[in-house]
Amino acid sequence: MTLGKPGRKPLLILLFIIAAQAAFADYPLLKQLNRDDYIYRQLESDIREYYQASAKLEPLPSLQIFRYTVPENISLYALASSLNLYYESISTLNRLEKPLELPAGTTLLVPNIPGLFIPLDPANDLELMLFFREEELEGEKQRIVLGSKGSRNEFIFIPGQRFSKLELAFFLGILFRFPLPKGMITSLYGPRNSPVSGEHQFHGGIDIAAPMGTEVFAARDGIVIETGTHQVLGHYCILRHQGGYETVYAHLQSIAVELNQIVSSGMIIASLGNTGMSTGPHLHFEIRKNGAAVDPKTLLPRVKE
Repeated sequence: MTLGKPGRKPLLILLFIIAAQAAFADYPLLKQLNRDDYIYRQLESDIREYYQASAKLEPLPSLQIFRYTVPENISLYALASSLNLYYESISTLNRLEKPLELPAGTTLLVPNIPGLFIPLDPANDLELMLFFREEELEGEKQRIVLGSKGSRNEFIFIPGQRFSKLELAFFLGILFRFPLPKGMITSLYGPRNSPVSGEHQFHGGIDIAAPMGTEVFAARDGIVIETGTHQVLGHYCILRHQGGYETVYAHLQSIAVELNQIVSSGMIIASLGNTGMSTGPHLHFEIRKNGAAVDPKTLLPRVKE
């Protein structure tokens, strides 16, 4: 089955609570990334102190949050390098799911300590991956509350931690995302007895049960190479992705994209239905590599047996 929105697991480590009930604009403003700005001098000093204390296993500086408005287009990696921070620190604090180009005028929160900010209300696959790995991570964990009551984000902050290889692959767009907001796996990839005919056959994808009309997402950036209606698959859509991959979405109620349309990961491409040879509302989802079906669970971080 898949992992839906989880409840918080009990923590074995005492959590320090930082209640920052100010509005976003009330965080100290970092105006420029040079020593003419006294906020930058403080940030630079804190980050340097962190690296020195971490190397000597000494107490770390207290966590503080600043805000910075990007004056011109810049990559996430360039900004992180300018601040001597991990790019994971900026991306997880600001809940960025991919390494975006940051346009001029973008306002971000910036920490004075490198590490991971793990949301307690994970909203995407990357945040779910971090959430379920949190208990395995070592470090002086802090629980922080940022924002106002109307826009409140709660995190577990773990200094010094970075993405795992799997999380990094997902962040870079190498892996595929789950194609529904939530759902239950009712049939896995591999040999099975057909739910329609009862005959033993090979199932080239996974079936995900969800309510009729549920939004179907593109599992990765790509292009629409085929749409249509099939006796078995019903209404279906096929996307092509980099690296020789294709994804198949079948038994759809409706299709929201057109042939040759370029789509981005997470874009709504269809609605879930019960068309074709189907025993109930569900999505049949396949991943193909160079034309051959592969097991989706090896490329979808949320699929569990």
